[in-house]
Amino acid sequence: MDDNLVSVPKTRPDSLKVELLRIPENDIPVRNRRHECNVGFENLSYSVREGIFRKRRKTILRNISGTFDAGNLTAIMGPSGCGKTTLMNILAGYTIGNVEGELLVNDEPRVESSFKKIMCYIMQDDCLQPLLTVKEVMMIAARLKLPDTVSREEKKLKIQETLEAIGLDVCCDTRTGSLSGGQRKRLSIALELLRNPQVLILDEPTSGLDSSTSKQCIMLLKELSAEGRTVICTIHQPSALLFELFDHLYALAEGCCIYQGSIKGMLPYLADIGLRCPPYHNPADYLLEVANGEHGSFTNELVVKSANGRRDDWKKIHRSTLQVHSMNHIGTMMDRGLITPVKAPPFRFSHSTPRRGSSSCHSPKYPTSFPNQVAVLLKRSFLVLKRDRTLTYSRILTHFATALFIGILYYGIGIDAKDLHNNANFMFFSIMFLMMTSFNCVTLTFPTEVALINKEHFNSWYSIGSYYFSNMISDLPIQMIATLSYALVTFYMTSQPREGFRIMYFLIICILISLVAQSFGMLVGSSWEMKTAIIIGPICFLPFTIFSGFFVQFHDAHPYVQWIFHISYLKYGFEGLMLAILGYEREKLPCEADYCHVRYPQQFLEQMDMENAVYSHCVFFLIGLQLIFRIVTYFVLLLRVRRK
Repeated sequence: MDDNLVSVPKTRPDSLKVELLRIPENDIPVRNRRHECNVGFENLSYSVREGIFRKRRKTILRNISGTFDAGNLTAIMGPSGCGKTTLMNILAGYTIGNVEGELLVNDEPRVESSFKKIMCYIMQDDCLQPLLTVKEVMMIAARLKLPDTVSREEKKLKIQETLEAIGLDVCCDTRTGSLSGGQRKRLSIALELLRNPQVLILDEPTSGLDSSTSKQCIMLLKELSAEGRTVICTIHQPSALLFELFDHLYALAEGCCIYQGSIKGMLPYLADIGLRCPPYHNPADYLLEVANGEHGSFTNELVVKSANGRRDDWKKIHRSTLQVHSMNHIGTMMDRGLITPVKAPPFRFSHSTPRRGSSSCHSPKYPTSFPNQVAVLLKRSFLVLKRDRTLTYSRILTHFATALFIGILYYGIGIDAKDLHNNANFMFFSIMFLMMTSFNCVTLTFPTEVALINKEHFNSWYSIGSYYFSNMISDLPIQMIATLSYALVTFYMTSQPREGFRIMYFLIICILISLVAQSFGMLVGSSWEMKTAIIIGPICFLPFTIFSGFFVQFHDAHPYVQWIFHISYLKYGFEGLMLAILGYEREKLPCEADYCHVRYPQQFLEQMDMENAVYSHCVFFLIGLQLIFRIVTYFVLLLRVRRK
């Protein structure tokens, strides 16, 4: 073993003889205690209903209490299903329904609106835009999370300062989709640090990371807490070295608190009731074994001993020599280049600690204005569209290639009476093609962004309205280009009449059909997950397709189902294209065959049961339906995000 590495001490973490290390006062970071934010809760309970139709409820948290102090790195531990993530979600304000008890800040009832401005919640899954670089993601976050009064140069300086501190400055031009797991986790933390939150809440920050990366991540959190922040995270089965880095432990079992105190105080606490950790055994693993009942049923006794989190006698035992050894060991690894060095960015508090009655009705909910949010999100969407070949270039290429194929297949059918039925087939295929491509593009992409919306909206980056508005605008040019490329190519290759108003009417209906289908796809995508949306979408199209006027005419349908014709947007789209090409008193068509049953376009429209169709009605119906879909989609998305 290299002499430069710190040797593992002979006294194990389970030893009861470890003495407190006297740390010189000069080594303790100076903190501004006026801004410190201690997060607490009293008599907290949470239950959920089992199933949809059952009235029985399952209790997840059972009247627990606790306090997480500023300047400490707190770990919430426990076996699977004990309520760790539920407690984390409640503390962050992510879960608010069916919650009983009181949430506190500095021993006072907390004001949620004020608390959200000084808190950030970093979820287990690192939801990042994979096509954007680290610097671009940071700049977008800075423009959304920092006030408009902060200049662009100051934002750039803050970004550079943060990236250098957490060791991401070397990959600032790398796309986030190409980052390693540890780099993605550090980037997720860096994005929230731009606003200098006083409270950081993290769900499983080491999940999916290897040993070295986990050390790096926890060391960064340790540095952040040392500057006075309140850092709370759930963690599952940490190594002995990582376990020693935490200052405070909150252990759960069966929804109850079995221990709250320092890491060093845990083993004496368990030893008081006869639970002695075996030598050379990871204390974290032993705690989970006790919580799972592997050493006997001690849960009730431990809950009584800790008063379900109300007693804090064991919080007074602070840093031990083993924690210092762990920190020195990781520091040595960083010095030797085995892991990337990380440190906390300079902590400049910009918010006062929220207290009761401190919320102001004039305080803005988001750091920047609605127009600025839309502008920033539009820029981000255009960057993604520019780099997403599947969503952008493939869509345009697919429309153009299909247009060439259809143009060759139906070449020149628009000028002869013998091809009237083929012309109708071409127009029906056109609305079906535009509908399905527009619907599928949105259905396959929109649900994947819901997780990103949840994270960024919850951490007060932007409002749902600004995201939805920018999303609609950014995709509009691509949709228009793809639709027009198909419509113009097929219109001329099929030799439709070259009258200006007919070309315009044809293009208008094609664009409206694609926009309606896109709106419907956004509604379905915002309502369900991707797999469910893909299944439900075509089923919803089926009745509109049957009652489009192509397969069954209105006068042939049963009176009980004729009303569906009046709400089928495919019917209005099909009628609009037929009227644009064959309506408006188009003259008698030539017949190159021996016999043409129908030579007058108006007569063919009567056979298709379209003699009373009005083009303006088709346009107004499609515009109105599109507006209805988009408005409903906004409220569905808003409801889904708030329900999350």
